Amino acid sequence: MIFSEKYQDFFKLLSDDPKHIEEMSDIRYVVLTGSRGSGKSFALAAWEDAATYKPGWGILSTRYTMTSAETSIIPEFESMAEALGNSNDFSFNRTDVTNNVTGVRIDYRGLKAQSKTANSALKSVAGKNIFILEEAEECVDQSLFEKVDLSIRTKEHKNIIIIVMNPTHVNHWIYKEFIKEPRPDVLHIHTTYLDNYDNLDESFIKIAERAKARDLKKYNHIFLGHWTTDTEGALWKDCDISPYRITHDEFKRKDITEIVIAYDPAVSDTEKVDKEKSKNTGNEPDEDGLIIGAKDKEGHIYVLKDRTRRGTRLEIAEMIAKLYNEFDCQYVIIEKNNGGDFIPALIKTVDKYVRCKTVTATKGKKLRAQPVQAMYENGEVHHVGHFPELEHEMTTWVPDEGMASPNRMDALVWLCTHFSAKNEFFFA
Repeated sequence: MIFSEKYQDFFKLLSDDPKHIEEMSDIRYVVLTGSRGSGKSFALAAWEDAATYKPGWGILSTRYTMTSAETSIIPEFESMAEALGNSNDFSFNRTDVTNNVTGVRIDYRGLKAQSKTANSALKSVAGKNIFILEEAEECVDQSLFEKVDLSIRTKEHKNIIIIVMNPTHVNHWIYKEFIKEPRPDVLHIHTTYLDNYDNLDESFIKIAERAKARDLKKYNHIFLGHWTTDTEGALWKDCDISPYRITHDEFKRKDITEIVIAYDPAVSDTEKVDKEKSKNTGNEPDEDGLIIGAKDKEGHIYVLKDRTRRGTRLEIAEMIAKLYNEFDCQYVIIEKNNGGDFIPALIKTVDKYVRCKTVTATKGKKLRAQPVQAMYENGEVHHVGHFPELEHEMTTWVPDEGMASPNRMDALVWLCTHFSAKNEFFFA
């Protein structure tokens, strides 16, 4: 099992060597940040496995919201235990895992309360000296984190708070609190896919290298894990997006009236419809923007999924038909300017029951996007979770600068425009 050398100090926290104990004595917080493919979750799982062999320890593993640990997180831990050859030492239950050798238990809880009366994480703090917050970029409530943090205070064992996240915007409270300025009680480890290169699939590496050649800012954020900042001249700023972000659990409680897919075809080229020719010429087609969103009874808009991808027109049509049925959509909104005029007919060959609506861009990108940006600014649009690539396009695309077409952003604009009461301004 291969780990980056950057994790050496992290594993020293488990050591009984007096030298290592003294070396790590000031550390209370471990912040693991990393890009896609960096291996941070893999390293954390191995660390958790080893931590359960420390007699007397107690581990509280959380996410901002957690409703189905038994179908996601616990199977991941079980897979790690199988890889390490010690799965027979554990009992796996619906919301916890117990090491039967030491009696150490990992409790899996949501940090955010699922009811108005109590916080499930706080109810499970007793006897715990390890507090883990995964997918910490989703945690927008610093005070909620601090309540649990301050409750981890056992005297018999070292108390360790582990924060795991993909870097987002420098406005995030975790960046300001733990990363912006060095602290003696914080161990910050940042890894990228380059630190995990030998464990990655070749196709992933090709995607990263393609992004590096096409959009260095995007590559730096998505694949090197750089924290983003607002770009001067960009239509959107982080403050237009982050304050109104909601979780999937919060979305489930909304009264939804309509769900649609917005499709922005990439600028058409001959390679787009001929994959073999694309391989021969080396000119891979751009990505097709595919954004799924919903509208509720009050008129608020929710961005649910970003399924933007690269493929032939037929492959895209097949994906649209699949998503249409999976999300029980009412429409597919298709821009027909860039070769999308024949897409409805192509989709109908896949599934004749998919309802399509074509739109024509009679205004420039800036004019189409400005009213949508205003909707964001007014708190009318909510991202359900995080969308790194989409949000990168939104906050870095500058009008009139000759930048590459932002396919995700374009699809988003069509989505919000469809839901807007001012549709007539945009549709020809």
